[in-house]
Amino acid sequence: MEVRTKALVTVLLVGALVGVYSLQASNPNLFKGELIKRDAAPAVTDSTAVQTPDLTADLVIVAPAEKGGDISAKVTISNKGPGNIDGKKPFKYSVYINKTEVFSNTDSYSTMTAGDSFSFTYPISKAVYQYADSGTAKVVVDTDNAIAEGDENNNSKEVSYNLAK
Repeated sequence: MEVRTKALVTVLLVGALVGVYSLQASNPNLFKGELIKRDAAPAVTDSTAVQTPDLTADLVIVAPAEKGGDISAKVTISNKGPGNIDGKKPFKYSVYINKTEVFSNTDSYSTMTAGDSFSFTYPISKAVYQYADSGTAKVVVDTDNAIAEGDENNNSKEVSYNLAK
């Protein structure tokens, strides 16, 4: 590489470093995921008021398209509380058919603000779990009580199903 080219590359690299440093100095949150500087958070008047999330679960059993087919569990997990889930503490949720766990997952990345929810549909194989044509299905969210919530009593939902109809 020529001396002129080396000098030009050096000047460009130094210029880029100075530019990045000056951007970082004027906005320390720039490289932490924030593009704009936020105002200071408003003062909390009651220091004892802590807003906690409130995880809830909903469950709908979807009948098979054909007789003898597999049922599916449509699950919705919601945050009904005023507080947020920051994604730093993992929480587990499970689906049961007639008291047998058929699915579980630990969610360790999701952030959920108040009012957020997510849904999934999980097919439950009759050949694997040998469930009857009628019974109960249940979903439980935060099974290990890892998330401090405003209401710990609404973390499950149980429904009956009947395929004989």
